[in-house]
Amino acid sequence: MKTIRTFAPLALALALACGGGGETPSEENGAGGEEVVAAPRVTGAEARQLVADGALLLDVTPEQRAAESEIPGRTHIPLPELEARMSELPRDQLIVVYCFGGRGSPRAGAMLQAEGYDVRVMGARRHWDEAAPVEEATEQEAPVEDATEEAPAEEAAPTDDTIEG
Repeated sequence: MKTIRTFAPLALALALACGGGGETPSEENGAGGEEVVAAPRVTGAEARQLVADGALLLDVTPEQRAAESEIPGRTHIPLPELEARMSELPRDQLIVVYCFGGRGSPRAGAMLQAEGYDVRVMGARRHWDEAAPVEEATEQEAPVEDATEEAPAEEAAPTDDTIEG
């Protein structure tokens, strides 16, 4: 019973890893206490280009938030399942990893890299959207024209300096 109590907080922490709001640096120590080297990071625009060029897009978001983190064409393996399911991933294809909040993907990237996978870390799901071309934006996301842009100049009202006589 003591083993279950010890393991439960660790399992919960792993399950919630991608649900947070900010990004954190990758883990410095692996599960066995060994040093894990961080995988290279990419921006959302770079991730989009890598995927367009044939990279596999891997989402490690926990199951509870999977619908929120979905990107069409992604492969979803929650971070707590990654080690057991790593064999499902191709070793001959670049992998771009992300998660909903950005906290678990650096850990996943480091794990994959340590196992010999070619991997890049995008971080949070929102980075993909930040890199979306304008034609992909929805009406709510579409840029609003700035009303302050070069409006036609109106004739200036005369001032004391410009009134003659």
